[in-house]
Amino acid sequence: MKNKPSQIVSEWLKRADSDFGFARAAFEDFDDFYSQMCILCHDAAEKYLKAYMVAQKGKYKRIHDLVTLLKDCGKILNEDLSDLEKGCRILNNYYAPLKYPSHFSFVTKKQAAEALKITEEINKFIKGKLSE
Repeated sequence: MKNKPSQIVSEWLKRADSDFGFARAAFEDFDDFYSQMCILCHDAAEKYLKAYMVAQKGKYKRIHDLVTLLKDCGKILNEDLSDLEKGCRILNNYYAPLKYPSHFSFVTKKQAAEALKITEEINKFIKGKLSE
């Protein structure tokens, strides 16, 4: 990891971990609220990706599109991240439709489990790259 203010990167990761941890706990403790869990998974994935951007470039795009953020990370890494791109596309589908009433839709337990799995993959990938 480049020597960008590690405190800022740590704060991004802490907030991402908090969102992701709450989503996981809710999944274990409730048989409802799957839409909220998916929103939190999207938010956590966004923060993990932005943490990497801050660590490497000192800045990030003020966007919520996970695919674009992932591609930006891929450019820095000089890696093809298409294996994670599908998951980012899935999480992107939860952002606006679940946050805003005009687009609101309901999410199943299976979809929430998938969102948690995708977020875990992004979490492990980013933290792995940050520790190199």
